[in-house]
Amino acid sequence: MLNQNILEQMSLVMENQFIANTNKNIFCNTNQLSFQKNTMIALFKFRKFICQLSEEQIDYMVHKYQNQFLDEFYKVNQYIYFNETSQEYIRTIYLTLLNELEDLDLSLEEIEDRHYKRITTFIKNSNPAIAQINHNDNRMAQQFVCAQYSGKFLCDLLNLNTQEIKEPVLDIGCGNHGNLVTYLRSKNIKAYGIDRETSAYGCTSIDWFAFNYGSMKWNTIISNLSFTSHFLYHHLENEEIANRYASTYMNILASLKKQGQWIYAPSIPFFEELLPNHLYQVERTSIHKDFSKTVITKR
Repeated sequence: MLNQNILEQMSLVMENQFIANTNKNIFCNTNQLSFQKNTMIALFKFRKFICQLSEEQIDYMVHKYQNQFLDEFYKVNQYIYFNETSQEYIRTIYLTLLNELEDLDLSLEEIEDRHYKRITTFIKNSNPAIAQINHNDNRMAQQFVCAQYSGKFLCDLLNLNTQEIKEPVLDIGCGNHGNLVTYLRSKNIKAYGIDRETSAYGCTSIDWFAFNYGSMKWNTIISNLSFTSHFLYHHLENEEIANRYASTYMNILASLKKQGQWIYAPSIPFFEELLPNHLYQVERTSIHKDFSKTVITKR
């Protein structure tokens, strides 16, 4: 079994390689993806030990690489989407990398070339819109990043009165720090959050497609620059994913209690106009000349 110290060093090498590639445009017309010099030196040293990895150690390494891969892409573009099949394929990419590193007949240059070709092909197939907007001469990727607003700022922005808000509250897209959830809880309001990656108390790391919203469960649901901004983006770019958003949107509405409210921004009039008036009251309020929020009240 491989020495734990060597395993940790291998993990550190790959972590530094991820950092070196941060924000690089993988579709740039001038190829700029490569293993940095320190990575090459370390891989030359460690590749002979890879055959000694146990199944548990391989799983540990691949899981770590998969998470770093997801973290890096989510940091650059919040709209990038990886379904379960895609996430499993990311594991395959790094399993293949380890297998090729074990094959001493392959040069590191060949392995490097194959690895990055697999990644660019995968992103092109799984997120074609991302590939399209980045197929240019820009060395840095086009970024779409959501800021971590404070809980009080979000309350002010969405005009949430903490004296009147009805609990329990669910924040969809709560962010890593769950700022709104933390702020509401400081006011003794039962609040919970979900996001694909979050470490905040009272929040759950889960894809909003996979979360069980329940039926007649929530009095207040909030989502700012999260669910509906993604819905709008995919409505314009990917019909298949947009249909999943439409279905989940209806599940969210079904999870509201009677007179419960879903408060979100940005508004999505193209879908809101389809809601039956006898079941839902729709109110839109302008926040900015190009931006509005919507309050859906379940009748």
